[in-house]
Amino acid sequence: MIENEKPASKNWFYRFAPEIILFLYIILFLIVKNPDNPLDRVIMSDGKSYYAYLPNFFIYHDHDYKFVEDYEQKYYANDALVFKEFRFKIDGRTVIKGFSGLAFLFLPFFLIAHFLSFIFGFPTDGYSIIYQYSIGFAALFYLWAGLKYLRKLLPAFGFSVQIVTAILFIIAFGTNIIYYTLREGSMVHVYNFALVAAFLYFLQKAFVQKTLKPLILTTFLYGLIVIVRPTNGLIILLAPFVAGDASTLRQFIKGLFKKPSGILMVLAALSVFPFLTMLIWYLQCGHWIVYSYGEEGFSFLKPHFFQILFSFNKGWFVYTPLALVAMAGFVYLFLRNRFQFFLGLIFLLLFVYVASSWWAWHYTSTFGQRVFIDIYPFIAILLGFTFLLIKKHQIIQLAGIAIVAFLVALNLLQFYQHYTFVFPPGTIDFRQYKDSFSRLVPAPRVFFPEDKIEKCDVLSNDFEKDYGWLNYASVTDTLAFEGKYSSRAGLANEYSIGLYEPIRRHLSTDFGWVKVSCQVYSDRKYSQAKMIIDVESEGKSVFYRPFYLSEVNRLNRWTYLEFALRLPELKTENDMLRVYFMNTRQDEFFMVDNLKVEILSLKEAFEFY
Repeated sequence: MIENEKPASKNWFYRFAPEIILFLYIILFLIVKNPDNPLDRVIMSDGKSYYAYLPNFFIYHDHDYKFVEDYEQKYYANDALVFKEFRFKIDGRTVIKGFSGLAFLFLPFFLIAHFLSFIFGFPTDGYSIIYQYSIGFAALFYLWAGLKYLRKLLPAFGFSVQIVTAILFIIAFGTNIIYYTLREGSMVHVYNFALVAAFLYFLQKAFVQKTLKPLILTTFLYGLIVIVRPTNGLIILLAPFVAGDASTLRQFIKGLFKKPSGILMVLAALSVFPFLTMLIWYLQCGHWIVYSYGEEGFSFLKPHFFQILFSFNKGWFVYTPLALVAMAGFVYLFLRNRFQFFLGLIFLLLFVYVASSWWAWHYTSTFGQRVFIDIYPFIAILLGFTFLLIKKHQIIQLAGIAIVAFLVALNLLQFYQHYTFVFPPGTIDFRQYKDSFSRLVPAPRVFFPEDKIEKCDVLSNDFEKDYGWLNYASVTDTLAFEGKYSSRAGLANEYSIGLYEPIRRHLSTDFGWVKVSCQVYSDRKYSQAKMIIDVESEGKSVFYRPFYLSEVNRLNRWTYLEFALRLPELKTENDMLRVYFMNTRQDEFFMVDNLKVEILSLKEAFEFY
């Protein structure tokens, strides 16, 4: 115990740290999440796949999962990026793409929601609002459970009450687990965090007590970990690390083999969830072993080892720099326990190697690299060793505390920036990261990978000359971003100058996009103006898409904006593209300058995932 430290039993902040964090998370959940919004449901993305086992088993009994279209149409936005296709055909029969493990963790919350929906008269269809909130609270519960087991685990490695308490708050608020609990709570990661924390706790307890009960619980949890996310089976490599030394590990294994009945019980516990998963597969398609990911898989000869750690496109250490700080824990282990140093390092390197070998190594993550959340209990241990490394040097300790505090604040800022889309979804490079880093409000930016573009035709207007665009009467020298002239929507009429151009001749592929960039000025904090992209066929509008500027313009300042839109399938060779700004509010002074329209032909289908 360090000097002046209160016993753990008397330190209420330590004892109730998981509950305090849970309380704060509940408040944040109610602030940042809106399950009533079709674009912000809790059951979303891959979570739809893991969750679908439950409504199908308890409600629909549909071997072909045709109810997917029904709930998508009823509860979700009509958007191809929101729809999640998780049905996979094997020998003409349908299986769910995702593993069933998470459904077992969802089960109590699904049953509660089903009961409450029935009692209060809500649709008992598995996707109405009570189910959405229930799964949201499931994520909060498993975060709390993970922190609870982590608080029990960490003292075993010699960490003080203060260090343990600090680590719990750092993990909760200094890493991207906050995003995947509050905003994407049906994804697997916070659940895996809880499972791995509990697994390591009972494993450590089994080594210390040398009894069968904690070992049975350990193997029971391990079986569940594997069928929630099979690659997390690598966590078994941490068993020697938790043992602490080779002698303890050998004695434990010898003791286990002295009890054949114990081995049978351990194997039985280990096989419970894998057997249930195999049984589900067999009932679905007649096969005991199924690979439901089709052509998606690992490329072990081409890992993206550096990118998954350091890339601005979801790199772990870039968006969760506290994980990089935790790596200093290996220095402490190298100096104090080489056995743990090498075993811990081997585990981490293998985990990174396997994760980076997946075909989509970025895992279409929204905030940082989500796949590493699963092993944050191990990162928490390394973080504890980092604190032990610096605690004897007062100046270094103070500097370390300042750095950690800054990185927690940075993480909270970037959490805000990601959930408000200041950081755009999809692929991010250094330009986008730099552009978004210091912003608190989203500024539209559109970046297409250069290797995706086959052709790009650029049509621009700086309003300094009459280039033959529509509504030249809107041009004025009252105010300009650059040069002498700009276009005012509301001067001659409610329209700005506009482009009206045959579109087919600009396209060389079937994957056409329009990108519009410009400078806009308004004397209103929330502009009423909108930018419109319109496709006309035979004199009639067949595709009309407005972009509202009220959330992106700045008061009395020129603001650079970009917008992009995938073009619809054209109907005739003479279809026309119309791009213009519209302002119906006569008392708003709204200007446009340096308007540029790019018509892009992409080599293949592309989405901002």
